[in-house]
Amino acid sequence: MSRRPRVLLISYLFPPAGGIAVQRMLAMARYLPGNGMDVHVLCASNPGVPTMDASLVARIPPGVQVTRTWSPEIPYRLRQKLWSRLSALRGSKPVPAPGQARTQPDRKPSNPLKEAVRRILSPDPEVVWVPGALRAARRIVKREGTDIVLVSAPPFSSFLIGNHLKRQYPSLTLVSDFRDEWLDFYLNAFEYFRSDSIRRRAARIEAETVQRSDLVLSITNSCVRTIRSRYPSVPESRFACLPNGFDPAMFEGFHPKPHGEPFLRVAHVGTVYPAATPRYYLDAVDALEDAARARISTHFVGRITEEERPSLAGRKSHIVEHGFVPQPQAVAAMAEADVLLLTMTDPSFTSGKIYDYLATGKPILAISPRGGEVDDVLRETGAGWLADPNHPESIREALVEILALHGSGRLASRSMPDRVARYARPNLAAFLAGRLHSLLDAK
Repeated sequence: MSRRPRVLLISYLFPPAGGIAVQRMLAMARYLPGNGMDVHVLCASNPGVPTMDASLVARIPPGVQVTRTWSPEIPYRLRQKLWSRLSALRGSKPVPAPGQARTQPDRKPSNPLKEAVRRILSPDPEVVWVPGALRAARRIVKREGTDIVLVSAPPFSSFLIGNHLKRQYPSLTLVSDFRDEWLDFYLNAFEYFRSDSIRRRAARIEAETVQRSDLVLSITNSCVRTIRSRYPSVPESRFACLPNGFDPAMFEGFHPKPHGEPFLRVAHVGTVYPAATPRYYLDAVDALEDAARARISTHFVGRITEEERPSLAGRKSHIVEHGFVPQPQAVAAMAEADVLLLTMTDPSFTSGKIYDYLATGKPILAISPRGGEVDDVLRETGAGWLADPNHPESIREALVEILALHGSGRLASRSMPDRVARYARPNLAAFLAGRLHSLLDAK
């Protein structure tokens, strides 16, 4: 190709939307241009999200075009309130925002009104964004001669846009990015999606997405294997793992900052939701002897979902809640922590925060199953302790060891920088760009 390839990134979520879900496509917008590609982003102008972070807008490169299309959906908080009232009829939970999760399925029968809402807003409430976004995408592709369309989900209705474009413009290279595994995890993790009608439509959309895509991405090897297992006729070469990673620019000049307090400060930075519940960690802290427990202060920096708020209530230990803060303040909270807390009960997933944790060099205490994706990352990088939530004694033992090291002044970084560097987003973008260039060269 004699000119730079033109890439259209389609992501419902993009700054100034806040939270971990926007970081992946923001990173691609930042670093694909340095790998020989021109980037245009298509996103929602009014995404239904619980948090906004205007500081992220400054990280969008000036050369990246951003088209924002309006979505005729109910604002997030009103949507939550309405669904909560409807769900209360059956004791269900509110519809989540993209990126939240649940681990305990709730198969209680729904009322007809709830099912009607699910049939209309299927496969997710954000589907109302699709018609306007598709019109905008067609204009961009036609006007700019787009070579590659990369669609990132959830919300998974965004895949409808990529599939339509591929049907209309068969020469396009279509890349579909699964930031979550859809059929086995996502549809069970959220109460709203536990519907036969949604599952049937999701299965149809995913099948078409995988069949039409030139490349299918997901965030862990486990997720890639799960998705690929449903489509044995699709060549293995069409699938790839692209971890979430961290942005080195966010950590320029980062250095530990003493908090000036005598106790061990443990910080959980990010949203607390059921798949990332802190209850196993807090149970273990509460079970420590009084003198040991008094030496620990746990700080939660980020949003706590209503489902998980009870897990923090009535604790014996010292807990500080900071709420959601912009990213620079989140990084500052990591700098002041002695240990960074990660919780992920699903072995197939890492949490996006693990990569930011790795960038700090701070020791990590991860509460996650042995043999899972979090375990693999910690073994590879040597970045900290892993304790299985199914074995409370292992959490207690890790805490006792950490307290001993802290008390003797020997609590320090445990990671291997050369292995951590693999997860730097410029390196991940270079890997993706290499795959994209190869796809274009093969056409």
